Amino acid sequence: MAVVVLAAGHGRRLGPAGGPGPKWLIEVGGAPIAEHHLMAVEQALGPDTDVLVVVGHAAERVERFCAARAGRSALRPLLVANSQYVQRNNWYSLLVGLDAAEDRLGEDQVVVILNSDLFGLPAWFGALLRTAAGLSGVPGTLAVDVGRPVTEEAMKVAAGPSDAAGRRWCTAIGKVGVDDPVGEYVGLSALAPSGRALVRDALRAFTADGARADAWYEAAFQEISATSPFLALTPTPSSAWVEIDDAEDLRAAEGLASASLTPGATAT
Repeated sequence: MAVVVLAAGHGRRLGPAGGPGPKWLIEVGGAPIAEHHLMAVEQALGPDTDVLVVVGHAAERVERFCAARAGRSALRPLLVANSQYVQRNNWYSLLVGLDAAEDRLGEDQVVVILNSDLFGLPAWFGALLRTAAGLSGVPGTLAVDVGRPVTEEAMKVAAGPSDAAGRRWCTAIGKVGVDDPVGEYVGLSALAPSGRALVRDALRAFTADGARADAWYEAAFQEISATSPFLALTPTPSSAWVEIDDAEDLRAAEGLASASLTPGATAT
């Protein structure tokens, strides 16, 4: 199994709160998001897990962080450079990450895709990572919050009825044009080899289409799902997560981190 972290972006919407970037190194609860992610991977999957971090903006800061962390952890992230992070949106980071992961994986291994701005507590991440590690019989899965009200800014997910195995499949995903969404994609997904092949082919087609430069990688999920649903929905354990886009989101993440340190507090 491998975890691909998409960490090439700057995070300009955060303003001064984002510091010099990238978003993956923004501190929440006294530690960078990166530390929360890597700690969750270590606890849920073990320190020998392959973690590939796609870097771009302020890549040297990520390199320094990983070098410093190596003194206290056996987990050794591999940094993969996205030279097009200014010209192309995160779909290109995903393509770079999947290509790099393919060289390191066996025939049946799973790749987890993790957005660098997703904050949650280790137990929340751990439940989703362990589910992804056990992915079997499906091309891929999406972590979807089916409890939180869907807002205009949300990455909305629509799904068909449950199949004979009790699974629901993503039929549409996007910020607009998704009718009757069942929930919000939180920025964590997993792909088995067959799902990776579909997504890599779709993303490679984006490279030849200049109009796709600013697309999100979820646009590839949408194209494939519209023809043949391939991503089963995995409901999140709770709504105790934050996608950190701006200063208000950062405050919400700090509140979530603080609540976890309060005796008797329950994150929701």
